Amino acid sequence: MKKVPLINVVDVICHSFRHLDPRLINHGERVAYILMKMLDDTKRYTNQEKQDIFMLGLLHDIGAYKEKELDSILSFDLNDSMEHSVFGYLLFKTFSPLPEYADIILYHHHCNAQYYPVPISNYHRDIAKLIYLADRIDIFCVLNNAKDLDSFLSKCCGTIFLPSDIRWFQETEKKHRLLEKIDSLKYQEELRTYTRNHFSLTESQIHNYLMTFIFSVDFRNEYTALHTNYAVQLSEHISDTLRLDVNSRSIIQLAALLHNIGKISLPSRLSCAKDYDQYLTDLYRNSTLNVTREILEEAIDPQIIHIIDDSFLLLECWSNNTPVTFKPAPATEIVALSYLMSNTLTQELNVSRFYHPKLLSFLRQKYQTCKMDNSILLTLERHFDKIIEKTQNSCSSIYNIYQQMMDEEHSLNMILLHYNNKY
Repeated sequence: MKKVPLINVVDVICHSFRHLDPRLINHGERVAYILMKMLDDTKRYTNQEKQDIFMLGLLHDIGAYKEKELDSILSFDLNDSMEHSVFGYLLFKTFSPLPEYADIILYHHHCNAQYYPVPISNYHRDIAKLIYLADRIDIFCVLNNAKDLDSFLSKCCGTIFLPSDIRWFQETEKKHRLLEKIDSLKYQEELRTYTRNHFSLTESQIHNYLMTFIFSVDFRNEYTALHTNYAVQLSEHISDTLRLDVNSRSIIQLAALLHNIGKISLPSRLSCAKDYDQYLTDLYRNSTLNVTREILEEAIDPQIIHIIDDSFLLLECWSNNTPVTFKPAPATEIVALSYLMSNTLTQELNVSRFYHPKLLSFLRQKYQTCKMDNSILLTLERHFDKIIEKTQNSCSSIYNIYQQMMDEEHSLNMILLHYNNKY
């Protein structure tokens, strides 16, 4: 009997995009849908390649979720610089389960470009052109009357898009009436059926897609770069110390990863520690938790949503110094404790051991004031230095990756700027 996964990662990503920016609602999933239907009958690609291209379509604008890029993504200037392709390429190359396809993300707006120091094969360039065609079809229909689409495609035929790809789309549209289904939102049920019945992802691939998506949100600025990762690492090391079983660890890891996914709806322009403090305040408000629930509903195992809900209740008790009136499950306590510590530790990457007694005293005070059983806390105390050291080592590695990505993004964008100024 096939094991039912704890999460439908495609649903989580699609639901999240709907809360990011009103201008971007459903764009990625519509592009993925167009590609899915075009690929449905062709024998040009294997089933695995079709699945990979679907995910590339869904995530093709993964680098656009810095606020400075949100305006340009819906531009219909076919010569737009599209810097988000660079950041998306770096995210895909570094975290996704498809690093070999990262060049497609880089070139999906500049399909014939030769100026990046990143080689791309003709096979990948053809996929990039296909994604760009689906992308521009969707944007055109958002900004214009879909009845004028054939005229637009005719003008771009042979210059921007391959004639064979245009014919391919038009034949698919005639057969399946894609644009009508997109307009009525009926396409969403087809997407759900496809991902639930024909999609096959390993636990490792699901985790890597989630990390790619979460880092696309957290890496919008350096203040939030480590926020989720710190909590995830803490929860994993605490779970290891408590010797929890594999299934419990998987559930806790997912709960920690998705705990604050509602933050995608929050502004990302943070320029100082004071902004970060306000960001944390907004993060734990009911409105953000409601967004988290809406994103996760019907996309993950209900027990994970229950853990996240109870974790927010526990964090609220700790914040207000009020008694905990329910008995939290170990998973709930571990996730909440990880985020309570993360909110403190992420503000200083290398917390000195001299600070450890102060942090432990803070945690003891919260448990005592809120009248909580301290069994997990006592275990944490006995292994505190080791847990913090492992967490900081893991997060230091991620922070170094973040810095390297920012350097490489700057370098590639300078090449892009030079090209745009020259041509």
